[in-house]
Amino acid sequence: MITRAEERRETNWIAMIRLADGTEIPCTVKDVSKSGARLGVPSKIELPDHFKFKVLGRDFVCAVKVAWRRGEYVGVTIEQVGKLKQPAAKETPEPTAAPPEASNTIQARRSRFAER
Repeated sequence: MITRAEERRETNWIAMIRLADGTEIPCTVKDVSKSGARLGVPSKIELPDHFKFKVLGRDFVCAVKVAWRRGEYVGVTIEQVGKLKQPAAKETPEPTAAPPEASNTIQARRSRFAER
């Protein structure tokens, strides 16, 4: 049994690894603790020693360092966690009220086939 300084919590979060050149690689976060995580990444994907990842649907990004790699899994040490800015809320224009006389009357529509 492996003893850890911090408790790890199992997850199955979908995340994106972001490399320094802007390349994004999809991955999964299999478990996480305050100081590290285990990521599921295809073994054919080469990763640098340092990169960032963002969990989809969460408002933070983690800067990490690779601690180990075994097959489809990568263990990372979390070096920094940053909170992402929320996108600016879109302002919705207030609906314009129809003039009172227009809402009270129903106008008949002429048929284009009717005699004029």
